[in-house]
Amino acid sequence: MSGQPLSSPLRDVWSLSRHMVGHFVENVAPCGTLPGDAIHGDITTITRTCLELAISLLDGRDIPEKTERLKDAAAAWAREGVPIDTIHHAIHEGFKIGFDLVVTNATTKNTSNTGSTTSASTEPTLTLTHTDYTNLLQGAKLLVEILDTMTTAVSHAYVRELRAVVSEHHNAVHTLTSALLGGHPTSTMARECGIEIADNYHILALHIPPHPDQHNPHLDPTIIARRKLRRIQAALATTTHTTTLSLLSTDGGTLLIPTTHTTPTDLDPLITHLSHAARVPITATTTTTTTTDIPTATDQTHQLLDMVTRLESIPGLYRFDDLALEYQLTRPGPGRDHLGTLLNPLDHHPELLTTLQTHIANNLNRQRTARLLHVHTNTVDYRLKRIAQLTGFDPTQASGLWYLRSALVARTYTTN
Repeated sequence: MSGQPLSSPLRDVWSLSRHMVGHFVENVAPCGTLPGDAIHGDITTITRTCLELAISLLDGRDIPEKTERLKDAAAAWAREGVPIDTIHHAIHEGFKIGFDLVVTNATTKNTSNTGSTTSASTEPTLTLTHTDYTNLLQGAKLLVEILDTMTTAVSHAYVRELRAVVSEHHNAVHTLTSALLGGHPTSTMARECGIEIADNYHILALHIPPHPDQHNPHLDPTIIARRKLRRIQAALATTTHTTTLSLLSTDGGTLLIPTTHTTPTDLDPLITHLSHAARVPITATTTTTTTTDIPTATDQTHQLLDMVTRLESIPGLYRFDDLALEYQLTRPGPGRDHLGTLLNPLDHHPELLTTLQTHIANNLNRQRTARLLHVHTNTVDYRLKRIAQLTGFDPTQASGLWYLRSALVARTYTTN
């Protein structure tokens, strides 16, 4: 440009790097919060490295060690939690400054429009010479390649390090969660993952149904299921405290949430949010317990979840207090065995058993039951009357409904 290499305006890397860092501090928001030693040390050094790399690439030379130094810095920033958008924003801001310096060195020629009588038309128009215009086009393409080199190096190193950090944390949390569920956590495990063990936890047992796309013969069900799980994990990371512990698979699992960070009323919207993220309706049960009783309470919570899913209850969050009677009915004994036989008259009428189960699961809503069964509400009424005739218990009466619901709960365990 103007007879000089494009890199000429950038060669005073020491003063230019200090100027750029000053610009970052004032215009790239998070940079203004950095301590002085970081600004005048690491940040300035890496800015100078980027300038040296840009100069070498403009001159047609690649310096691999400069790129590696940039990658090392990006990896360190990832481990320190510096947002990647801040890094890329700083790189682009630096490029704007460098590009302005390169362009100002372009040779111009003075032209003016003398045919017009307006004062504005007599002002000179600065136009690039043909040579500099051609060189600038080629240089701009090269600058884009340099920017691509830097952003690719930063992104690759940042993501690779972030994955390693997440993997380390995930493994540590997995170990701690397994230890809590097994009843033998240690303070060493807690220190390894940087999570303090709470005194009390909300235990949530989750049932995650298959996503509709998992039944699509043209798609890989394993990939669809993993994507569903990643969406749930991402939603957990953004909506719960860092001390939340999880042990999840594509079908469900367990959450341990400290009571100090989440109230019982927070759990319902959490399940709703996770269902939206998973794009499937999640069913969950919850209990609250002390840390020492986590193994027993977790087993009880999953037994409650098993009962809710066997009854095909509508998705949502269920608490032990809400289903204590149903839970007790599932305990082995002569009472459960007897209750299970009350529905035997419906064995030869599967449509009646399905209607009863659907009707109870939908809180006795006739319209909803009819819609789910694809029948008219009059058909639902007729089937309920037939159930009363065959079993001797009227599902439209409180006493009859109590026995039929109890029998349905017991039957799910005596017939499976």
